[in-house]
Amino acid sequence: MSGPMDRLLSLGEPWDAVVLAEILDATGRDYGFSHAAAFSMPSTDDGGLSTRLLVSNWSPGFARAYELHGLNRFKIVVGTLRTDPMPFVWDIDTLYGADDPDPSPAAKLLLSEDYLAGALFPVHGLTAFNGALSFAGKDPDLSPATLRELQLFAFAFFGMLAAARFEENQRNNPLSARERDCLKLAMLGKTSSEIGMILSLSEYTISQYLTAAQRKMNASNRTHAVALAAQLGYLS
Repeated sequence: MSGPMDRLLSLGEPWDAVVLAEILDATGRDYGFSHAAAFSMPSTDDGGLSTRLLVSNWSPGFARAYELHGLNRFKIVVGTLRTDPMPFVWDIDTLYGADDPDPSPAAKLLLSEDYLAGALFPVHGLTAFNGALSFAGKDPDLSPATLRELQLFAFAFFGMLAAARFEENQRNNPLSARERDCLKLAMLGKTSSEIGMILSLSEYTISQYLTAAQRKMNASNRTHAVALAAQLGYLS
């Protein structure tokens, strides 16, 4: 069995999210994981602290149910991933109380999918991209050697995923130089009025630039647009 890094290093450019999702799936299965996913971890959003699914081998039904049951906002997991750089190893009984006489709907969902044990590998600050790889399965290999290999894989994977998403977004929704300028200043906490003074433009014009950038990136608000632009490499 070749190591997970070998798969990534064997890829020729250009790579895309579809190819990376296939690599993620194959790597997980090498270690006995049936479920593999990559999440981003935005700072905050209107719904509070939560992860956002980027690529995975999950079925559409499981992905919808995972979010419906609030597992993308599970405080123990999300809070730990945001503050601890080490792999987070878990099992369904300890983390989700699946052995309770009346398990929660979320635990029942995971049980039905054999999502019984796994590990999450946080990646912080890579090209302004905070995220985590998630691997889970029925009886996976969670040995120290596996955790070390997958942690290194996580850093390389997110670097390639960030590059792929940046290139895709530039093709489909390119931000203008002025839109990037406005987002950079918004990231520094400047208001539309302050940005207008710095760029010698009206507050209305600045708001139009920020609204256009928000629309191009399908962001829910200005803060979300700044976070996405940073993740995609526009603000570096």
